[in-house]
Parts: sequence; C-alpha cells; structure tokens
Amino acid sequence: MRWIYALHNRLNIFQKVLIANAVLLVLTGIGAAALAVHVRDLPLVQYLLQDQALMVVIAVFLAAGLAVSLAINWVILRVAFLPLFRLRDVMEEVRAGQFHARAPAIAGDPDVAELRAIFNEMLDRLDDYRRATASQVLRALEEERKRIARELHDHTSQVLTTLLIHLDILGERLRHEGDEVTGKLAFIRKLTSDTLEEIRRLTFDLRPTILDDLGLVPAVRWYVQNVLQPAGIAVELHAQGFEGRLPDEVETALFRIVQEALTNILKHSRATRAQVLLRREPGGVSAEVRDDGIGFDPRTVTPGVGPDPGRGLGLFGMRERAALVGGRIDIHSRPGQGTRLRVWIPIDQEADGAGRPAEAAAEGAWRSHA
Repeated sequence: MRWIYALHNRLNIFQKVLIANAVLLVLTGIGAAALAVHVRDLPLVQYLLQDQALMVVIAVFLAAGLAVSLAINWVILRVAFLPLFRLRDVMEEVRAGQFHARAPAIAGDPDVAELRAIFNEMLDRLDDYRRATASQVLRALEEERKRIARELHDHTSQVLTTLLIHLDILGERLRHEGDEVTGKLAFIRKLTSDTLEEIRRLTFDLRPTILDDLGLVPAVRWYVQNVLQPAGIAVELHAQGFEGRLPDEVETALFRIVQEALTNILKHSRATRAQVLLRREPGGVSAEVRDDGIGFDPRTVTPGVGPDPGRGLGLFGMRERAALVGGRIDIHSRPGQGTRLRVWIPIDQEADGAGRPAEAAAEGAWRSHA
C-alpha cells in the first residue's frame, strides 16, 4: 500500500478527483459487463450475441461513451477548479515578489470565493504594513542622511576650509624657506583640498542641499554636470512644467530614483550618451532616463544574487521608492540595445496646489540642457 500513499502525496486535488471519477466509470462498466454475463441466457441477449457486427458496434459505442464521459468529466472538473488554479498562480506571483498581485473574482464555489477574499485581504494588510514600515524606514534614513550631511557641511567642511586658509598663509610666510618645505606644504594643501572635495561629494550623496533649497531639476542637473559628464558621458537634461515645487516626499523619491538610474548608467551601461526627461503633468510627474549602453535583461536581475547583486538591489530600491508614493516604474532593456526607465508618480491635487515656492525662474519648459 506504500505506492498508494506515495501517489496520494504526489497528486494534486484535481488529479485525484479526475482519477477517482475515471475509476468509478471503469468500475461501472465492469459492473455492467458482469450483469450482462448473468443475463446472457435471456432470449434478447441470445439474439444480440448471434450478430457479431452488432456486438462490435455496441462495444465501440460503449468505448466512445466512456471516453466522452471522461472528457466531459475533465472539462467540468477543470472549470470547477479554475478559481483554485488562479489562486495558486497569484500565490506564485507573490512568492516571486509581485506584492501587488491579487486573486481575481471568478464565479464558482462559495468556499473558494471566501478563501480568495481572505487571501486578498491578507495581502492588502501585508502590503499596507510593508508600505508603512518601509516608509518609516526611508523617512528615518533621509532624516539621518540630512543630519549627517549637515554635520559634515557645517563642521567638517568648515574646519578643512579654515585649514586651507591657514596653509595658504603659512605658505606665504615660508615661501623663501626652500623647495622642500614649500613642496610639503603644497602636498598637505592638495591632500586637504581633495578631502574637502570628497566630503562635499559625500554630502551631496547623503542629502543634496540643492534639492532642499532649489528643487528637483537643479539637483538632477548638478548631479549630471558633476558626476556623469566628468566621466565622459554626454547627458541631455530636459525639464517641462516645473514652475512650482513638488511635495517633499515626491521630490525626494523622484530624485533618488533618477540618481540611482544615472549611477547604474555610470557603473554598468558602458554608455556614451544618456538623456533625462522630467515632465510635470496634470495629476502627477514623470521622469524618463535613457542610455545607449549595453543593456541587460531585467528578468535576470534579482536583488542580492547573481553576478551583479548591487544592481538588483538598486532596481528593487527604485521600485520600492516609487511604490511608497503610489507610483510605478517601467524598465525596458535588451542586451545590446540600451536601457529606458520611466517612472510615474501621481500627485494629489490639493498637495500639488499647496506646493512650496517656485523653483528658480530659470527652470522654464524644456529649456534645460545640461
């Protein structure tokens, strides 16, 4: 009986019911044959047995009837189990990270419908909890970044700037002391200057003050001019409709997404040209980042695994940031054909109307060429 137990564990419910019904039909046929044996002495049965051709026709019809019954049984069971199959597919999507997936409503068994409703409610609550937790974490992270950046800017940068001034003064006083002394002073000054520049870059990466002071477009332009263009990547930056400021959370999310996309271009794409399109539209804001690099297959990129785990984490982080503000990200890329990333974030009309003071008047429509 072990093989029966093993078969029971391997088969799903649909297969078990189908096999059970097939066995039932076969047993019914066997029972009918056994009954025919007992009644073979009846005159009508004796008459039928004398006609071999008629017996063949009856056997064919019985076999065809059995096959049709099995086929109809399969179709009926397939339709009856369709809600469970859909529920299984949604579970597979959720397991793959598609947390927005929900089981569709399909007419069928009330118990299955209740199971679907409970499953969707569980996903909704889990999604709400995940969004709330991630939002708190990102908000705390941005606040901590802002604090550290402010500390570096207000204290460390000022100390290094003061040190540079004193080194210049000391250099003027010791310029007649010989090449060895002046050379060491020049080395110390260059080292201090490089450290100050690195701290400024780190401060921008942590929390660019230009984003808080002037807004999204100037911050993206600064990043393009100071990070990508020095690396030899020609970048076109276009902006349209940014007469006013965006809500804080939208501005931060969109900047971080664009920053990550540009960083990926710098690190992975081997691109020579890129384009950034920022567009403010009724009801929302969009950003599109394109490059002419080597491209990749988005389906093969998984956070934290594979040959390039950092890239997968970056893409996952961008999707999470967009989702937290109700947005979405579409990534189109193929090996050898570059990459196009588009993000759309909706903006509440009341929040949009109550935006902060306008960005610099220089941010006219489609006039920004980095």
